Amino acid sequence: MLQTISWWCSGTIGRPWEWSYRPLVGVYLLIAVLGGAYAWALRRHAAERGGEHAPSSRHYAWRFGAGLALLALSSDWPLGPLGAGYLAGVAALRTLIFTFGVAPLLLSGIPPWLLRRMLRIGSDPSAPPGLPLRAARVVTLPYVAFLQFNVLLVLTQLPVVVDTLKITQAGSFTLDMTWLIASIIMWVPVLRPLPELRGLDDPIRMVYLFGLSILPTVPASFLTFSRFPLYELYELAPRVFGPLDAVVDQQIAGLTLKIGGGLVIWSIITVMFFRWANGEQSDKVPTLSWSQFERDLERYDLRQRETPPPPS
Repeated sequence: MLQTISWWCSGTIGRPWEWSYRPLVGVYLLIAVLGGAYAWALRRHAAERGGEHAPSSRHYAWRFGAGLALLALSSDWPLGPLGAGYLAGVAALRTLIFTFGVAPLLLSGIPPWLLRRMLRIGSDPSAPPGLPLRAARVVTLPYVAFLQFNVLLVLTQLPVVVDTLKITQAGSFTLDMTWLIASIIMWVPVLRPLPELRGLDDPIRMVYLFGLSILPTVPASFLTFSRFPLYELYELAPRVFGPLDAVVDQQIAGLTLKIGGGLVIWSIITVMFFRWANGEQSDKVPTLSWSQFERDLERYDLRQRETPPPPS
């Protein structure tokens, strides 16, 4: 029974894959801790407001809840165990889900007031920033966030890292949480959750995302064009699908990272470009209020003057 129930997904070389549900207790424990802490913070904030929730709290809660649901879906059976020890293609899919689904939803689901409490930002803007805010400003600098994301992408795809860590539950959990935190940091300059963290302007955000679509193609190319298996874990794993050998599975993983990640990033860039272009165009069109119209009439002496009565 202890072998059937695990607390996190991990690779087990030689154990045949079975299409029977095996609960991962740690996944639901993590979801419960994160969700419980979030709900407690919302209730405390509402109590401070006299029992009334902020109007936007529901929207933030929906996004955070969607992030937790996606985290559970990608970490629990079957995606979690398949990606941890059987199919490299599923592991690559989980990487994309963490990067472009779980991380931005969790980050955008944290209200600004809660994020300020987490970073210990006081109400006095003239007060010197504390250690949490100073550290957050450093790690979320665009070039720092960009470099740490790409460096960790390469490191977490190295065979020595995968074959060493993914075979244990603690190592697999460490890899997943490290990648999730790196993805959240990567999204901060793009989503700009707080003015204190100094996000990027619209045109630079698109350049930032463009760079993120280029560098990950390097490890993806090694996976795609290699003629022999790079990972011992997935090479020695029992086949889930008969015709799908380790080399083909590895090529699917590389194409998933290269094409799938690129499509998602370029879709985001396209949406951001049209929003930015529409915003620029609307800024060029002057808007005139009625009070401004009356001031212009007085300025150019176009207001209808009253005709003086004729002399008697």
